[in-house]
Amino acid sequence: MNEVKVSIIVPVYNVEKYLTVCMESLIHQTLEDIEIIVVNDGSPDNSIKILEGYEKEYPAKVRVFTTENRGVSHARNYGLDRAVGEYIMFVDSDDFIELDMAEKLYTKASADNNDLVMCARYNVYEVPGKEELQKKEMKVFYMNQNYRMSERKFELVHASPFPWDKLFKRSLLKEIRFPEGLRFEDLVVAFEAMTIAESIGVVPEPLYNYRKTTQVGFLNSFSEATKDIVEAFGLVFRFMREHKLYDIFKEELEYVCVRHFFYRYESFYSDEKKGQLPLKIDIINATQDFLEREIPEWPVNHYLKYTASSSLKKHLKHYVDRKKTIRYVTLRDRLPGRLLRILVRVKDKWDSFQKKWRKFKKSRKKLTFIKNRFKKSKLYKLYHLPADVRYTKYYEKLSVDEKVILFESKHGEDLAGNIFNMIYECKRGKYRGYHIYLVLQKELFDTYEELLYNYGINYVSFIEIHTDEYLKALASAKYLVTDTSFPPYYIKKPEQVYLNTWHGTPLKAMGRIVQDREYGLGNVQRNFYIADYLLYQNEFSKNVFFEDYMLEEAYKGKVLLSGYPRNSSFYRAERRDQIRRECFLTDKQVIVYMPTWRGLLHKKQNKEQVTKIFNYLAYLDRKLKPNQVLYVKLHPFVKNEINYRELLHVKEFPSAYESYDFLNASDMLITDYSSIMFDYAVSGKKIILFTYDREEYLGDRGIYISLDEMDLPKVDTVKELVEEINKEEYGYPKFHERFCSLDSAECARNVCDTMFLGEETGLLTEDYSENKKTNTLIYLRNLRDTKENLDFIKGLNKHKDKNSHIYLNFKAGALKKNSRNLSLLHKNIGYIPLSVGRDNTFLEYIAFVMTFRFGIETKSTRKRLAVLAKRENLKNYGNIKFDTVINYSGMDLFLLHQFEFLADRRVYCFSDFDESKYYKDKKYRKNIEYALKHLGNYTTVVIPSSMKKLKSMEELMKKVNVVVSEESSIHLEMLLKEAK
Repeated sequence: MNEVKVSIIVPVYNVEKYLTVCMESLIHQTLEDIEIIVVNDGSPDNSIKILEGYEKEYPAKVRVFTTENRGVSHARNYGLDRAVGEYIMFVDSDDFIELDMAEKLYTKASADNNDLVMCARYNVYEVPGKEELQKKEMKVFYMNQNYRMSERKFELVHASPFPWDKLFKRSLLKEIRFPEGLRFEDLVVAFEAMTIAESIGVVPEPLYNYRKTTQVGFLNSFSEATKDIVEAFGLVFRFMREHKLYDIFKEELEYVCVRHFFYRYESFYSDEKKGQLPLKIDIINATQDFLEREIPEWPVNHYLKYTASSSLKKHLKHYVDRKKTIRYVTLRDRLPGRLLRILVRVKDKWDSFQKKWRKFKKSRKKLTFIKNRFKKSKLYKLYHLPADVRYTKYYEKLSVDEKVILFESKHGEDLAGNIFNMIYECKRGKYRGYHIYLVLQKELFDTYEELLYNYGINYVSFIEIHTDEYLKALASAKYLVTDTSFPPYYIKKPEQVYLNTWHGTPLKAMGRIVQDREYGLGNVQRNFYIADYLLYQNEFSKNVFFEDYMLEEAYKGKVLLSGYPRNSSFYRAERRDQIRRECFLTDKQVIVYMPTWRGLLHKKQNKEQVTKIFNYLAYLDRKLKPNQVLYVKLHPFVKNEINYRELLHVKEFPSAYESYDFLNASDMLITDYSSIMFDYAVSGKKIILFTYDREEYLGDRGIYISLDEMDLPKVDTVKELVEEINKEEYGYPKFHERFCSLDSAECARNVCDTMFLGEETGLLTEDYSENKKTNTLIYLRNLRDTKENLDFIKGLNKHKDKNSHIYLNFKAGALKKNSRNLSLLHKNIGYIPLSVGRDNTFLEYIAFVMTFRFGIETKSTRKRLAVLAKRENLKNYGNIKFDTVINYSGMDLFLLHQFEFLADRRVYCFSDFDESKYYKDKKYRKNIEYALKHLGNYTTVVIPSSMKKLKSMEELMKKVNVVVSEESSIHLEMLLKEAK
């Protein structure tokens, strides 16, 4: 039997930039019995030095040959002549493959005696300016079973024309060679091999990484060599006739040929391809000659009607004969691109109108036809589609249902511990009359339906997030629970009861102390303000949230200090025993590894992290004892990158169990900077902090508690981790007392009964409804790095009145670039960022546009804007009571109206009035005049001396107190004085 199972042939030419990545993916294949045949095609760069290094280091696996430069086909044929493997793979040297590609394809081929096995691929894109790759999965379309192509001829239409996403039995390629000196050589070999293979198998996974660089690739470019496509298909057709396959695959070959020819035409049309008309016509003539000679009946091919892409179908009418094609391509080459696009758009709209008109005339129910068309119109979408508009409609229309409970975990992306355990407690008879809804992403319905079924939970209805059903539930549910936040458009009705549990005791920095994200706490902070109950595991957590989300003087609800509902899981001894029996773990030491996510959510740079984690897991797998098993739960961004089948003692965290339920069945936890440590400590079982990147990680993001403060074992190397796992002594009394003393077996039950039933359960409750200080809100347009703004911050920091509290207010996006200036504020000065969007009805939107875009005011528009302003205040500030509001800067005219209803004392300040701009800029002048006209409901208006001479000022001075600042800038001290 052949010792080499797979020969991997790699042609190399001028790819030193990518070659190392390619070779690394080959030499570390999980299939051991392979040979790597690399043919250096006279490459002028340093490729040969890289290859010689690999040949020297891996002499039993890598064989390097060098030839004169004769092209990729010669290099592949040269390698094929020297291959001894049972099967053959081709890999291009600027690409790379998954580490288990050879094993998976070979296993499939040997198990089912396949001549050819195909797989899917990733298209890999280099991210400009970053050493980073992005992958886009390209799925296979063929059946996932064994077949001959003659039995499923339609598969030939979808099959890729490349050799590198396939595994070939070497005997299959005995009569097949790559044509030399010819472009499009791949499709010749691919189609010939697929049609003569006796058995084709499929592994429907993306295993090949096809690198698409920023340069234009040969598939969508054209040159003199593009005409080689004709010769390539000539070779394919000749092969099919010689092997008596042409009649069998005639229609499929016909379509594949036409598609490839016309795809070349599609590459002609971009603006940068203009000016090469003679070459384009040459390519058209060469391809049309072939069509007329070989397949003249191609226009009636049924694949063109049912399988062709929309782009091909769109242009097909221009390609039906040579003259039409040349005329169309000439027109597109000579007309300016913009004009051509306009003409094409007009013609398409006219054709579309005619098509719709013909349908309308034929339709029997013309009124129904009109309604269906209207639902697809932009006007209907304007009224119907935006979530905030739809939600507002339900908010105004629906009443609160006393028997509805709505749960949402991490914006519908999870069913996390607190939410799960509260749902679990609703099994009891006293909740029988309640309707319980769980908000999820649609794709998670099946996953969590199965999970809940495993726990006998059949009383929960799923709602897809952001659908109309979800918006109705938000507007009408009596009880709402989330562990993160509800959307920015959610407004809590006074009759609703809202509990925010958050999703963990904070270790990493949050809120206003996160550097460069000081501005970005808007909707989370807003959710805290509007909640009736905030639930915390311990006093430490409450203090962190209240300080860094600035809740102390503004929050008007109640705080439950009760432990977390999810930690009730750790008190269920019967579940621990049951799970260990079900998973055959009764005689095992069960260890769980749950590291935190390293990185920011918008920078999913996980390749290095995955490699490092896998190496650690592989080491642990070798060192763990026979009675030890390690379960690993990773962040969703990286969990699918680990192949657990390669490991004996290491397994993926089981999805059939809720996370905390399975944690209860474990004996030990390994984590790092994750808040899971605070929960697991409830169990009293051993916790190890594996902080291999402590200095690097903590340098990027601060933490509230020094690791040295914790009486938990900490290790920095995987060797130390193994030693610590096998130590029996452990204990953390100080840690347990500080963070876990409030947790109990009844926590989840007590929280549910307190919130939903209003029962007295003995939970420690702090009431913040009484606010003893006065609150002042100051609205700012920005905090740019100007002297005036820095002086403003200094002035705020000097504010010493113990009986009053100041909050800055601004639109979050406006301070994004100057976020760090917020960190200059004293911690006693709070701030409230505003999220984008307004919760208006359709008619309110019309009133808004009429007023602020067209300057049209009526009694009706003023009434609707007043209703909108009050609703926006309720959404943005909840129950916060402001005694004074100061509109310090900016000309947001709608905010002018909002603040009329926000506080008893209202001060408007024209801090950045520009006299020159007033007389030159019509729009600016119009806005100033609008503001002066509508400031009658303000207590005080502060203006610079340059505004005194405006005619509109005389009328305003009759209505309100106008204070004139003789200096060019208006000082904070003056504003605060006028606010009293």
